[in-house]
Amino acid sequence: MGNTQERIKKRRQYLTKKGAAYTKLGFATLLAVPFAVLSFLALLAALYVFALSFDARAELAAGGILLSLIVGFVSVCLGVAAFYCAYAARRAHREARQLPYAPPVSTGALPNAEVLLRGSEEPAQEQSKVLLRGANSTGAAEQELLRSSRQLPGS
Repeated sequence: MGNTQERIKKRRQYLTKKGAAYTKLGFATLLAVPFAVLSFLALLAALYVFALSFDARAELAAGGILLSLIVGFVSVCLGVAAFYCAYAARRAHREARQLPYAPPVSTGALPNAEVLLRGSEEPAQEQSKVLLRGANSTGAAEQELLRSSRQLPGS
């Protein structure tokens, strides 16, 4: 693992996997909570419809019982979906915890052989010539620029 590029690649893979695991965790949790709440509300609605079916007239009682069974089935389906989402969230959390840590790569921790030194060579052209070079790059224009900067305005 001495190679810097390999360490950087492992760090990127670690961050990608960790981010994906926590995204799964957040998404599954975000779905589990509403499913659980809706399941509970549907269960209460099923019990309410079931209780009302006994207070109603006899010909409506069968419809009320059937409606309460349908709403109860929906409640069970939402509960199963909430349980599955909670299980997926727990599995994603476990996956995120079990990822081996890859420390960030910093230049202070790198060996001297792997540190890239830039600007250690002399520039190919003298900097004053590069900075004073005009569009047509004639020597007389450079001298004229220097001469005009030395003269005071109006003299």
